[in-house]
Amino acid sequence: MATFKAYFKKEILESKTQYKYIILAVSFLFFAISDPIMVKLLPEILKSQLTKGSADISALLPPITQLTGMQNYIKDLFQIVTLVIIFTTCGSLSDEITTGKLIFPYSKGSLPTGIVLAKLINYTLALSIFTFIGFSVNYYYSGLLLKGNPVAFSSVLSSASLLSIYYFFIITLVLFCSSIIQKGVITGIIVLVVNYFSVAFTGIKSISKFIPYNLVDGATQFEYINLTTTITSVIILSIILILLTVRRMNKVNVV
Repeated sequence: MATFKAYFKKEILESKTQYKYIILAVSFLFFAISDPIMVKLLPEILKSQLTKGSADISALLPPITQLTGMQNYIKDLFQIVTLVIIFTTCGSLSDEITTGKLIFPYSKGSLPTGIVLAKLINYTLALSIFTFIGFSVNYYYSGLLLKGNPVAFSSVLSSASLLSIYYFFIITLVLFCSSIIQKGVITGIIVLVVNYFSVAFTGIKSISKFIPYNLVDGATQFEYINLTTTITSVIILSIILILLTVRRMNKVNVV
């Protein structure tokens, strides 16, 4: 417990001084505000570019509604913000291993379990907070700028919860890879490839419900979907990754 408390405070301080919180918060809020604006302007932009203003192409476009704006936000969270998250956190353990920052803590009896959990909880809490704030802001601006097909705020909270669980898994995967790979950039690339390529497996019905991306897909529906199997499998997989990370950190040679 002492190791966890000390490292948790350290992680918060480092995240502040290295502007990680700011980078993550800006990523969530930028798209939360800009997506409804872009969805609102899209018909006019396409009309001016493709038809020189002489024809109505609204029939060729998907309905421009609050639901559209929020679904577009989730798409950007997966495609772009996830990338920011991965490369912001990819050196979490590898940097401490390669720079010798673990020599003093290990010599004083610090437990790897506390170190790993401190990093995990720090990033998970931050991402969960930013996710709920981002969804709330996007909900407000989407409702303000886009009319029709309104989304219930309870559905917004449910979708934000699914994304939070998904990001929890991403952080556990990042920490695991960071514990065995010395270069943070390589860790980021590997996690990114695994993350994006896993989408292809959602097309296989027999295993689709076990794929973490199913949480993202479910979040875009903004209605109740039974994702118990997906949530359970993601949590179990995350726990396995945490245990493997702790095991790896127990074997790290810090000298």
